Amino acid sequence: MKYLVVLIIVGLMSGCQQTGADKSLRSNEAEYKQPAHHIDALTEIFKAHGGYEQWDRMKTLSYKKEEETTITHLKNRKIRLESPDRVIGFDGENVWVTPDSADASNARFYHNLFFYFYAMPFVVGDPGANYEVLEKRELKGKAYNRIKIGFNQGVGDAPDDNYIIFSDPETNRMEWLMYTVTYRSGKPGEKYNLINYKSWEEFNSLILPTAIEWYQFQNDSVGGPRSEVVFENIEILESAPDPALFEMPEGAQIAPR
Repeated sequence: MKYLVVLIIVGLMSGCQQTGADKSLRSNEAEYKQPAHHIDALTEIFKAHGGYEQWDRMKTLSYKKEEETTITHLKNRKIRLESPDRVIGFDGENVWVTPDSADASNARFYHNLFFYFYAMPFVVGDPGANYEVLEKRELKGKAYNRIKIGFNQGVGDAPDDNYIIFSDPETNRMEWLMYTVTYRSGKPGEKYNLINYKSWEEFNSLILPTAIEWYQFQNDSVGGPRSEVVFENIEILESAPDPALFEMPEGAQIAPR
């Protein structure tokens, strides 16, 4: 009988401890606050892709496209791209390229280009972004909700870039992206490019693209498909990548701005 009493007491204590742990966990979860600059329409898109809170937990994103492998530290946006002919890295200040014989002329522009396309829609939740809800628009026979995204001056290398996200009105899932390119031009771009986010899959509770396809877009009219990029070996993790990956090696070139 004594042993039974002891077991009951231990069980009650364990239950109390578990309840305390559960309360602590719920308390920590409640601490998350939506960034003040996010608008409700964008938050609904984030929710359809797993939620910005889940994205905010992640520190490592990696994927492969063709022969190029990319790994990004999501908290400081340091990045490393490896391909057979060159390695490009960003150490937080400089974009560097190895070997010294490799072409580095476009590396500053290119180093995070596909990261931005891949990390949609979450990447437009960054600080310094601003938003405008546009009227619905039809693309290829389907009407979409639209949000236009711009950036404050001093944000990134091309703050005059604009993006327009097209999302399904029923699911809030992103399906198309329009964007301008202003890098090195010194003025806002007027010509929009068009990407179809044709395939999504779930990774670590987030919905991320596995294939995107550019479409012809001229005179505000959609043409046929131009080119497709497929992403493989996708990982998104709460653990941070090795900082040494992003350090500029001896003898590396510094890419021009």
